Amino acid sequence: MNARIQILKQVATRKWLSDQYTTLPLFSDDLRGKTVVITGANRGCGLEAAKHFAEMNVARLILACRNVDAGNLAVKEIVETTGGSGIVTCWPLDLASFDSVREFARRVDDEKLRIDIFVGNAAIQSSKWATTEDGWETVLQIDYLSHVLLTVLLLPNMNTPASADEVSKPRIVLLSSEAHYFIPRLQEADSPNILSQLNDSEYCSKQSVMDQRYFVAKLLALFFCRELARRVDKDTGPIVVAVSPGLCATDLDHESSTNMFMAPIKRLLMPLIARTAEMGSRTIIHAAVGKNEDVQHGKYLANCRVEEESAYSLSAEGLSVQVRLWDETMQILRNVDPRVGVILQGL
Repeated sequence: MNARIQILKQVATRKWLSDQYTTLPLFSDDLRGKTVVITGANRGCGLEAAKHFAEMNVARLILACRNVDAGNLAVKEIVETTGGSGIVTCWPLDLASFDSVREFARRVDDEKLRIDIFVGNAAIQSSKWATTEDGWETVLQIDYLSHVLLTVLLLPNMNTPASADEVSKPRIVLLSSEAHYFIPRLQEADSPNILSQLNDSEYCSKQSVMDQRYFVAKLLALFFCRELARRVDKDTGPIVVAVSPGLCATDLDHESSTNMFMAPIKRLLMPLIARTAEMGSRTIIHAAVGKNEDVQHGKYLANCRVEEESAYSLSAEGLSVQVRLWDETMQILRNVDPRVGVILQGL
């Protein structure tokens, strides 16, 4: 059995490396009259995806960024390099603050915007314990809780008339990662409350726990995406998908702790096996504008195709944890913003 497992691991590694070196297709569509919102769009895959959206004649492109100065520089770069005719702006959004998320959603409401494509791209990768102003571990809030809150608050702006055709349905594209495969089982599910355990400072004082935090956050994002897809109205709700951009040469992990022995190895290997940010952004574009038969509601996308999630996430235990996590998360977010409860009742 061990020999068989080793063979399967070798095959999986070869497939992963082959996918990393594959030139991905660049999908396109006419986005005239449509509005796109993308978080963390001032650098990396988010910026490259924003450029591609601008080239598709999107009517309005909103970069949701914590650093507004960097966001405005990204706006300038997008306008100068793409020649798009749409309105490109940067709106402040600090995912480490629930108040900032709520204010962003209010602004969308105040401007009566219909969101056609929402890309939840922003993330941090850190193995250092730190908390936000809201008292949550930083990676857990930025990569998971705040994106869930924003997604739910934007749902009323993404409904489609029942008479509309499939092509015009809005899309929610949430970034997960192949990193979710690295969690063979969510150990925190043994606790009475998953999120409370993930936010417990004593529990997180174990470096092994924090070393896996980004992987866990991406598994949680996948669980949320699938459960949201299961609950939204199939006729009037948006298409919801999770996507992995693959391993990309970005500064996502600039806050990760890498020991002195691994750091030089990492610096040597990354240029050899990592995709460029532009290549990684093609997976986002595929999820956002690919044909409906290729971008299936509630599915996990990688390498510009539907791929199977981890065995754990598809197991009976994983599916049970998915529902439990939804209940825990929504209980927390109802207390953050009463609109959450109202919106959920309308699903």
